[in-house]
Parts: sequence; structure tokens; C-alpha cells
Amino acid sequence: MNPPHPAPVPPPEPGTAASALPTDPKALRRALRELRERAEYLETTGTKLLRKHGKGLAADVAHILQDQLAAMRAARHAATGDGQLVAVQALDRAVAIFDEALMLHLGQHRKSPTREFIEAIAVALLLTLAIRAFVFEAFKIPTGSMIPTLQIHDHLFVNKFLYGLKIPFTRIKFLALRDPAPGEIVVFEYPYDDDADSSGKDLIKRVVAVAGQKVRLAGNVVHIDGKPVKRKILEEAGDCGQSSYGDARKCRIAKECLGGKLYVTQHHVSIAPGFIDADNSADWPSPEWNSLRYGPHAMRYSPPENRDFPDFVVPPGHLLVMGDNRDNSKDGRFFGLVPLDTVKGKGGTRWWAYHDRPNSVTDTEGWVGQLADWMRPDVGRMFEFVHEDLPGGTCDIWDPSK
Repeated sequence: MNPPHPAPVPPPEPGTAASALPTDPKALRRALRELRERAEYLETTGTKLLRKHGKGLAADVAHILQDQLAAMRAARHAATGDGQLVAVQALDRAVAIFDEALMLHLGQHRKSPTREFIEAIAVALLLTLAIRAFVFEAFKIPTGSMIPTLQIHDHLFVNKFLYGLKIPFTRIKFLALRDPAPGEIVVFEYPYDDDADSSGKDLIKRVVAVAGQKVRLAGNVVHIDGKPVKRKILEEAGDCGQSSYGDARKCRIAKECLGGKLYVTQHHVSIAPGFIDADNSADWPSPEWNSLRYGPHAMRYSPPENRDFPDFVVPPGHLLVMGDNRDNSKDGRFFGLVPLDTVKGKGGTRWWAYHDRPNSVTDTEGWVGQLADWMRPDVGRMFEFVHEDLPGGTCDIWDPSK
């Protein structure tokens, strides 16, 4: 035998009030705003509860609750912002009666405000974690290996969906739209365990060659399938763009085109005091090949400043990556090829940037010092795409002589 349903709540008696309302116009308008917010919340909650649990109520109870919900909705629309006392009183009564009826007949199904708040926070956190794991992730540039394209401390968003979603804490990918292409900037997890400083960390470099392409580096010029990449020398002895070098070291700065993307690289051309400029050393050692550990064509510990290495074909499932700051980048010439399953995403938009050069400042007592780079945002470089794409996705239309 089913237990009897509670008696329905009767409609309000004319002239009754649910609570004492202020008479001051300003306070009354404030009370009206709070009542309208409460009414909107009760409308949303009541509609959901009636839709989900209304069939379990007696027909007359469900009918009265629907009428009270409609009456409260009408009272909310009638109580406009001018704060007429009669309209506010009507809304106050409608809110109190529907709230009491809802608690009486469907209270066991209602969530407390604290529970709703906790659930909302939990949903927001789950969405944030899902977006970070599968769609976009913020990344901070840790080193100067991508200068001049990316400076130390630059912050950018990385597109993690393009190259495939990855099951967290694994290298298993699914739903990949495509593989990385030459010229693209990619973030990847350092794939080997031979370097305690890099193992398990995320690195960012530019893709120079993909599977099946024959690569050669001669005189600091990348050759793909026997052809040098298009390049234009911008400066023979320009600023290297890194404050730690000061003005002692100069760089040859060139614009290159690869895979339909324009970018700028640099190489050291002068010896700085206290530095060994290996780029200009005639006896710089050649790469040590290790075909067993990193695959049939990977290199092991080829110094990043090494300007030359012989032709090799990138094997399936791998990439050759380099930094744009070619003589200050521990990249594929050093640790070998990057497996595709370690690639996390493609560099997207730089959303925060700093000046690299410290700024001289003077305090009230005449002391002259330097303001650290991370204290001076560089607004001019914010919200920029890190890729410069040519129309048609090809370098054929670019003329380096112009």
C-alpha cells in the first residue's frame, strides 16, 4: 500500500506577505533585485524537478505546483525595476509560497546551495582538465633555443587536438587529424632517459624533416631531398636577441621558408669573451651515430653547433627538429629523432610576452639598476600567431631576392 501524498499547499490569502519589505525606495529596489534572482533560481530548479519527478506526485499536487510556478513567473515579470511596492509584495509572496511548496513535496530531491556550488566547481574543474588534456594547453618557453621566433618566458597556447588526442599518462593517441608538417613549431616530451635535465620535460622546436625525407646540413644550410631550403640573409652580424650575450656576440640572421611557412633563424658569427664559439672551430667533432638506440638513422650527441652532417632519410614514425637559434639549441642534432607518439601539439598563439633586454631604472636616491625582463610585459608581441603561413601552403611563391 502506497503512503498518502502530503496535502497540497493552498494558494496565498490576499493581503498576506511572506516577509517584511523595506519602505525606503533604494532599499526596496535592492530587495527587488534579490527577489528576482531568487525567483529565477526557483524557476530553473522547480522546472527541472517537476520534469524529472513530477510524475510521482498526485495529480492535484502537480497541478498546484505548476500553477504556483506560473504565478511566480508572472509576478517576476510584473515586478519591474521601478520598484513599485505592490508588485514587489506580490513577487515576495509568490516566491515564498512556491519555495515552501517545492520543499514540502519535492524537498527530498532538491540540492542544497552548497551542494550545487560544489558540483558547479567540480564540473568547471573537469572541463578545464579535459580542455587542457585534449584540446589546448598553455606552455611557457623555458630556454632561448627558439630565438628570435620565441623569447624566454613567452607564453603560448598549444593545439593538442590537431595531432591526435592522447590518453593521459600514456603515449597512446587516437583521433589524429594529421601528423606534424615541415616548418611547424611543435611541443613534445623529451623521448629518452639519457639526460636528467631533459628527461620527462616538454621541449619546443621546429620540424625540419618528416618521415621519408632526406636531410642534410651543410654550412648551416638545411637541405631537404637534395635541395637547400630557401633563405634570405637579413643581417650578417646582427643582435643575437638574448640579453645574456650582451653585445659581445653577433649572429647571422636569415629568413627561411619551409613547408609554406616563413621564419627567422640565426647563427653565431663572432667569438664572445668567455665563450667558446664552436661554430667557427675547424676541428669540431662529427656526429656519433648510434643505430641501435634511436633507430636506423638517428644521431646521438651531435653537438648543436655542428654545421654539417651527412644525408640521411628520416624513418617512419619520427621527426627531425631544430631550434631557430641554431647555435644555442639542444635539438635533433644532439639527442636524435623525435618519435611521433611523444609530440603533444602545435604551437598556436603567444598570449603573454616579456621584454628580453633589462631596462635601466633609477631610484629616488640616484641608484641605477636594471629592471628584470619578466617585470616588463611586451604588449607588442602579445596575441600573435607563432606561424607565418604563405598562401597556398608552399614556398614556391616566395622570392628570397626581394
